[in-house]
Amino acid sequence: MRVHYNFPDIPQMKDFSFDVENVNDKLITKFHGSKAFLFGPPLKLYFSYYGSKRLRPVMKREDGNIYSLYLPPIPSQAHVHHMETLIRNWLFKEARPLAVTVAVTSRCQLECVHCSAASPHKAGPDMSRAEIEKVINESVKLGVSNITFTGGEPLLRNDIEELVALVAQLNTVALIFTNAMALSEKKALALKEAGLTAVFISLDSPEPAEHDRLRGWKGSFQAVREGVQNAIRAGLAVCLSTYATNESVKKKALSKITALAAEWGVHEISVFDAIPTGRLIQNEDIMLTEGNHLAICKEAKELNRRYNGRLRIVTQSWTNTRSGIAILIGCIAGHLQFHVTSDGEFTPCDFTPLTFGNVKSNSVKNLWRKVIEHSAYNHHCRKCRMQTAAFRKKYIESIPSDANLPYPIAMIEMTDSPELCPRETELITRNL
Repeated sequence: MRVHYNFPDIPQMKDFSFDVENVNDKLITKFHGSKAFLFGPPLKLYFSYYGSKRLRPVMKREDGNIYSLYLPPIPSQAHVHHMETLIRNWLFKEARPLAVTVAVTSRCQLECVHCSAASPHKAGPDMSRAEIEKVINESVKLGVSNITFTGGEPLLRNDIEELVALVAQLNTVALIFTNAMALSEKKALALKEAGLTAVFISLDSPEPAEHDRLRGWKGSFQAVREGVQNAIRAGLAVCLSTYATNESVKKKALSKITALAAEWGVHEISVFDAIPTGRLIQNEDIMLTEGNHLAICKEAKELNRRYNGRLRIVTQSWTNTRSGIAILIGCIAGHLQFHVTSDGEFTPCDFTPLTFGNVKSNSVKNLWRKVIEHSAYNHHCRKCRMQTAAFRKKYIESIPSDANLPYPIAMIEMTDSPELCPRETELITRNL
């Protein structure tokens, strides 16, 4: 499959385009225009990374190969859209988001002990379909190429297929985070037909009883197992979403989860760090030690080598290591991503309980601008802010214990502080 990449809305690249073709899992590029000598070499290097021995596709599709569920298939029209935003950000120093997570409902069948969406008070009414469509359209216009539906449990929304279809029509990747309780064979097929690319299914433990305990529902582990198979049979890419704690790292739970994933035919595993937010916002002791950050990265690297492209493990700890391209990632909140809660609050990411306003009364573009111009987010941080002591002290510890979450950042006293950026603070640099 050959896809033509051109970017008419970027003035500096009007006289430049290129073709990308997948030939025996290698991406062949051909550049056109008077500026091919300038833009061609870095882009050729970018595409040569994919399909190399170092990074093989985890799933092959007619509309492009999937190298990670966080990226659009390559080559594809969705990836053209993705590349435009990358180019704007990294070549022309614009600040545009690549991804948004949208909580489409606050309803959920489970009571997870670690729920990041939990709040002392009930959330307001779920956004209407028209309000969610507004978020989708405005996000894509801003540059977003990846829209992930979360909750609550997004499959409880009766118009989820229509929302997925809208995303797919806009040459944007549609993903869903789910507990799999409602991921029947029929639902999986309907989502695939609507244009869904992949499902992220939460798995807290490789031990059925422990997963059920953490989720508050006996049988939730079995729902994960069945949901994975239903999604794979429907032709969806599947990621197991889990999180690392100091205890799970010590027990090498990731190795056990990876063995399950390989047995089930899963394509990717996404490992988040345990972050004190939502229901655990006061429990800062759950954060990984520096040693365990390194340990989970090492374990993931060994597993990726062992499974050799059968599946891929991606860890949040790695994105904060400053290793290779991770130095460009770091904290994605207000940098590459933002989050919209089920009642429309605009936050830097789905783990950050701070709101900059509501999409029901403001545009996505204006709210994004408020985030990236704020002193806490107007610079790139190499470490997750929600795991940084200085950021938590200034912004998270200032939230009243009985406050509804997310809390308006405007209610917190604003003072510029060099301690907010890990790269500028000796204390935080030592923790990287």
